[in-house]
Amino acid sequence: MPAEGPHHEAVVIGAGQGGLAVSWFLARLGIGHVVLERSGIVASWRERRWDSFCTVTPNWSIALPGAACAGEDPDGFLPRDELVRHFERWAKSFDAPVRCGVEVLRVRRSGDGFAVETDAGRWRARNVVVATGTYQTPHIPPVAERLPGRLKQIAADDYKRPDMLPPGGVMVVGAGQTGCQIAEELHEAGRDVWLCVGRAGRLPRRWRGRDCIAWQRDMGYLDRTPAMLESPGLRFRADPHLTGRNGGYTLSLHDFHRRGIRLLGRLADCDGERARLDGKLHDEMRFADEFAGRITAEFDRHIETQGIDAPPPTAGELAGGPPADGAMPEIRRELDLAGAGIASVLWAAGYRHDFSWIEAPVLDEADYPVAPGGVSACPGLYFAGLNWMTWRKSGILWGVGDDARSVARHLAANRRRPIPAPD
Repeated sequence: MPAEGPHHEAVVIGAGQGGLAVSWFLARLGIGHVVLERSGIVASWRERRWDSFCTVTPNWSIALPGAACAGEDPDGFLPRDELVRHFERWAKSFDAPVRCGVEVLRVRRSGDGFAVETDAGRWRARNVVVATGTYQTPHIPPVAERLPGRLKQIAADDYKRPDMLPPGGVMVVGAGQTGCQIAEELHEAGRDVWLCVGRAGRLPRRWRGRDCIAWQRDMGYLDRTPAMLESPGLRFRADPHLTGRNGGYTLSLHDFHRRGIRLLGRLADCDGERARLDGKLHDEMRFADEFAGRITAEFDRHIETQGIDAPPPTAGELAGGPPADGAMPEIRRELDLAGAGIASVLWAAGYRHDFSWIEAPVLDEADYPVAPGGVSACPGLYFAGLNWMTWRKSGILWGVGDDARSVARHLAANRRRPIPAPD
């Protein structure tokens, strides 16, 4: 390809749900554009999820513009491959102009628009929409370098199935949604599993006859804005324990303990085969319990104030809390990795974002884009599909279309206005 690519009204970076949603609206408005994608369409869903993965939000919440229906059961949960096929059919339905195998390296102002530098040359565009997602790079803590060299270490993004790990026990570091789901799968495959627990809440899968996501939608939880959070850092906290597997059920650390998954506190350090733990396991388990207690109390208040006829919670809906005798797992401050038979470590310790390749003053103190409605302070530069960008729902399938519509409408309204030069 020549060093200088074509000029477009808009370049969209990323062919995940955010970029494709913007593309759908731009196509409807007749705005010429191209979607640049370094891998393939919805690659994060296809390549960065394990084989048995399924969505944790119900099928009715897959509200993509022009493709709102996913799966035959609105209250079910799509497996990974079915979800990917749904995305692919959607992209094909409007002939999304995706260029795969193109990695964007830098975006900078140039003339009356932007220069988009890639490993395949330069594109020029009057407008740029960044839709690379929030969960970009798995976080591998520095302690990984101090673990014994004999251990196989793998990021959750690269995990596919239990048999890809060497025989022996597995330490899963991180107990958000991903860590808990993978730990459960490994345990059910007959592996000895040690789960290092951090701070994450627990959601009951269902409460008083309805899915917890439906209650949150009706109560406006998914429409909360970043300003409603106690701290901006909460935008990046771990998602609560939840699964859609086997029809969906509550994930619980207490249940894990009863089933034989060994729970540990945070992995703080390692000296040879001696892993050191922070000893705060009980604190983190209580946090999960209190989180579940608060949200179910809020569900109950909503039911009462709205006069909703809802049945009392069932035994299954109440499951997941601490045992009646209050027994908790043993607190360990050290663990002999070799003695425990641990052969591999799976990292599920969250993600880090990186927008340093965008040469524009649009990032906050956390180096995260400020773009309510997807519109940044830099004229012509937009964002889509990011967590908490406008609302809680901005980064999930239920809300991605709202921000994409906002971006497309703003872009269309400003397409013939001159873009001011940078200061």
